[in-house]
Amino acid sequence: MATEEMTNAILEMRKLFKAGDDKRDAGLPTEVDGVKRIDNLAYGPDSKWNLLDIYLPEKVNGPIPTIINIHGGGFCYGTKETYQFYGLNWAQRGFAFINPNYTLAPDATFPDELDEVNLYIHWVADHAKEYGLDINNVFLVGDSAGGQMAEQYITILTNPEYRKLFGYELTDLHFRAAALNSPATFILDPGVISGALSSYFTDTSDSQKEKLNTEKYIDQNFLPTYIATANEDFIRNNSIKLDGFLTARGASHICKMYGDEKNPRGHVFLINQRDEIAKQANDDEMKFFNKYRV
Repeated sequence: MATEEMTNAILEMRKLFKAGDDKRDAGLPTEVDGVKRIDNLAYGPDSKWNLLDIYLPEKVNGPIPTIINIHGGGFCYGTKETYQFYGLNWAQRGFAFINPNYTLAPDATFPDELDEVNLYIHWVADHAKEYGLDINNVFLVGDSAGGQMAEQYITILTNPEYRKLFGYELTDLHFRAAALNSPATFILDPGVISGALSSYFTDTSDSQKEKLNTEKYIDQNFLPTYIATANEDFIRNNSIKLDGFLTARGASHICKMYGDEKNPRGHVFLINQRDEIAKQANDDEMKFFNKYRV
């Protein structure tokens, strides 16, 4: 359980991060041409946290290829409102974009957030026909902490032994590929679970640690994955380490670092809709996804 001091620190961090995100996104339109948005659909029982938005491209014939997002924020920050501009951009590119909230630490402790990811993925499967979603072409995207959860969920999808640890059931969604943007992988490495993260990862039992030992269960069946990082991403080495790890396991993937000394880029830069290098990175991920569409 988080202490009062930790809780207050998280609340202050949320204010600081939100101010920065709001400044970055100031003036961006919440309605864009060619996209229908449907907001605040309930995917679970919690009326505050269990809500998602759907952004649908209007000029797509037939079922719509679908991206399911897992937002980042160190397990204790982030909302679908912050990610709406990123999602609307993907809808303009011809993908349906599922943009959910999930309960944040310290109100949530591991694996509550991943349980809610599983809950909204099942919601998508149950409501795909209603919204014209293509269950044969589904893609998973996660950044930072969301990248860690995406890595976990891909491993749950592709390794039955790992899936048994969580007790999740598969849906009829066919996930074709994934993008991990500045992912917080190798969560059990020394020193990773500290500070605000310790308010989420409160249970240090062996069974919970085994659930976090995701990389142990990754094999060649891991989804084709695009890993994006940046030259000034503070957890850049996580992406580089994952690149080598997936190569060793025989898993199909691409890892690319964006930015350079003259044009540096930082953590999860892809979210910035005014950034030309971010646009290029999103173009690259779109090409990667389209390669795996059926």
